[in-house]
Amino acid sequence: MELVWLGTRKETLEMAEEIKEKYKNIFENILELKWRTAWVTPWFMAQEGKKGLSDMEGAGTVDYEAITPYNNKWIEFQNLSVNADKYTKGFNVKSQNNKKLWSGCSGIGLERWTAAFISQHGINIENWPDKFKKYFGKLPLGIKTL
Repeated sequence: MELVWLGTRKETLEMAEEIKEKYKNIFENILELKWRTAWVTPWFMAQEGKKGLSDMEGAGTVDYEAITPYNNKWIEFQNLSVNADKYTKGFNVKSQNNKKLWSGCSGIGLERWTAAFISQHGINIENWPDKFKKYFGKLPLGIKTL
């Protein structure tokens, strides 16, 4: 699943902060993950072989990483990018009043969320956080043969 947004520079940065707060709520209060963020080379720069951070203030990529207790390593399970005008300029996208626009994106890989969750909480539903169990509901019954 990919979230994509665009607007003025200010609107795009505000939306990124709002999404970050929503992720924080999910990761801390529902999934109860041990996680951290890392400010990394934006993927749109990495694809061009560039390293470092974007020279456009506010643009860049935040990786969300979860600890895997079985080997004490961090795995990336989410990211969020503010792409500045990389794509709006490239595709000549402008507002109706011809203002420069920025865009942002965040790909949500529920498989990665699941890997982070299971690595920290296991597969025994009794060990899962109560708030998550409320959203999850009941597990289906096992396979039956007739």
